[in-house]
Amino acid sequence: MLSKTISAAVHGIDAVPITVETDICKGMPVMNIVGLGDRTVKEARERIRAAICNSGLQYPMGRITINMSPAGMRKRGSHFDLAMMMGILASSKQVFDRSLEDYGFIGELSLDGCVKQCDGILPMVTALRKQGLKNVMIPKANREEAALVNGINLLPVESIAEVLDHFNLKCAIAPYCHDPLDSDTMADEKEMLNFADVKGQENVKRAITVAVAGGHGILMVGSPSTGKTMISERIPSIMPKMNRDEIIETTMIYSVAGLLNEGQPYICRRPFRQPHHKITAAGLLGGGAFPRPGEITLADKGVLFLDEIGEFDKNIIDTLRIPLEKKKISLIRKGESYVYPADFMLVAATNPCKCGYYGDAVHECVCRPAEISSYQSHLTGPIMDRIDMHIRLLPVDYNDLNCQTAESSEEMKQKIEFAREIQHRRYQGRSITLNHQLDDHLIEEFAFLSKEQSQMLEQAYSRFQLNPRTVLKIRKMARTVADLDGDDDIQNKHLAEALQYREKLLCKENF
Repeated sequence: MLSKTISAAVHGIDAVPITVETDICKGMPVMNIVGLGDRTVKEARERIRAAICNSGLQYPMGRITINMSPAGMRKRGSHFDLAMMMGILASSKQVFDRSLEDYGFIGELSLDGCVKQCDGILPMVTALRKQGLKNVMIPKANREEAALVNGINLLPVESIAEVLDHFNLKCAIAPYCHDPLDSDTMADEKEMLNFADVKGQENVKRAITVAVAGGHGILMVGSPSTGKTMISERIPSIMPKMNRDEIIETTMIYSVAGLLNEGQPYICRRPFRQPHHKITAAGLLGGGAFPRPGEITLADKGVLFLDEIGEFDKNIIDTLRIPLEKKKISLIRKGESYVYPADFMLVAATNPCKCGYYGDAVHECVCRPAEISSYQSHLTGPIMDRIDMHIRLLPVDYNDLNCQTAESSEEMKQKIEFAREIQHRRYQGRSITLNHQLDDHLIEEFAFLSKEQSQMLEQAYSRFQLNPRTVLKIRKMARTVADLDGDDDIQNKHLAEALQYREKLLCKENF
């Protein structure tokens, strides 16, 4: 007898509905699984056999053929177990199959018949809802994550026995109706690092405020112990809260990457990723035989912090060029195309040379000129152009360490939320939300410069050897500075402040 059940397969950070067709006929007792499943899918035959027998059910003694359609798409994962098992039980008349077409099945089986947690639940449930399914059975451990999807009945199960009782009308499973985002899901911000601990770098904190307010990338250069890492690690404390769409998109990424668990079923705080400088291109961009999100995608809607970026491989740094411009990553593996989001804020920090003291007023640099040139060459011109803000950090004076009036994260966050609210209202109905997303077509409308300001920018263009891309970024930053001040138009002081964020590192002599 032939039966059909529905599951889903993860593709990138999205999912595709999969029809699991099961046929049992006379012949040698064997189970064949076809449809380009990986080894994990093939091994399901042993898990299913043991789970059925250990649950007090009868394993059919015949030739079992399971086809996973579309057959031309590669499939991986153990979450097909539940759908395949239900197909076998329906084909062997051990379960009523009248309403199977209204259900989706996602879950890995253990040998004793329990339904175990799976990765990628959120995109799979979303795909099944778009397919028009009314109900989906999921592992109980994944119920909080799946509850982010509205418009579909979630039926959490812990064992095969619960599934059978539901379909055989013995004990119906109640839909899980809790919306996790109705309550206060944000973690206690008092546990986060605070900018009040940063002394003597108020000008840098101002630059960080501008960067976060407009979503601008920033590069910080300075000698050791000037506070580059300390400042960067406190950026999450001033990031605005995520809205529902951002939480769902970020949670999908982490779900596919296998980084969620019962203790953290969804992501409600903006990511802060800090990869090691020995990371590979696949680790940064994503990849593998079955591609997984890389650090860039894991930083989507948050911050990617590259500490000591000068220590990264030059080719690895160059891979940032397209993600910084396009805000997405496109990969092709085994003839299939994968697209990952990459809408992140880049924060990079580096020493000016290998020893760290080139240009320091107190410490002597011991690097040879060739070593300094080699170290700085890791940051090529194209990458420097794509990083909006360049900031130099100076050593902190001893008297500043006892300052009691350092700006706190709460004060900085208030300014950032004020500026972002202005931007959201300004760009309402458009495809952008922040100033860093302005393109050539919108810059004249939203970052208009007066004749005097155009002359200022023209002088800076010649003096600092700027280029058209840099000019565009300066105008975006000036727009953000004006928003922080609550001004509708860009003033001379706003443009001057934006220019200083590009002036300091334009010449190697200023490193």
